[in-house]
Amino acid sequence: MNIVRSSTNARRATFSLVQSRLSSTSGSNAPGGDTRLEVIRRVLFEPARRENPIQLEGEALEQHETIERAWKLHKMRSREQRERILERQFRAMNAAMTELEKTSDRLYKGALVKSRHITYPKQAKIPTETPSTQGWDYTYKAADTAI
Repeated sequence: MNIVRSSTNARRATFSLVQSRLSSTSGSNAPGGDTRLEVIRRVLFEPARRENPIQLEGEALEQHETIERAWKLHKMRSREQRERILERQFRAMNAAMTELEKTSDRLYKGALVKSRHITYPKQAKIPTETPSTQGWDYTYKAADTAI
């Protein structure tokens, strides 16, 4: 079989290969035969069927457009409210940092330094499937504990 590098040609070749295998399979189209291959072919190679959108007219169209405009207005107002809250928080934080700078230079510099403590999950170790670089410690001995 010739190797096809183009994705379109490869797709066509795969489709024709599946079609030839489907047609050569005995009983695939026969009543009571195995329809699994037909279902697989349909799922893999046929485009998804889409229903036609509902065509609104008259009063229903006007109601739909009114609801759409109201929803967009609601989203816009909630976005603007969130932006106002964030702006207010930023101004308060900026004012606090300015006041801290005036009050104590040591505390101001301490506030600018990032935390040295590990915070979860931002700085936690990401789990991987790669083995440890140290490997197994064969010299490890469990501490003797008296019971």
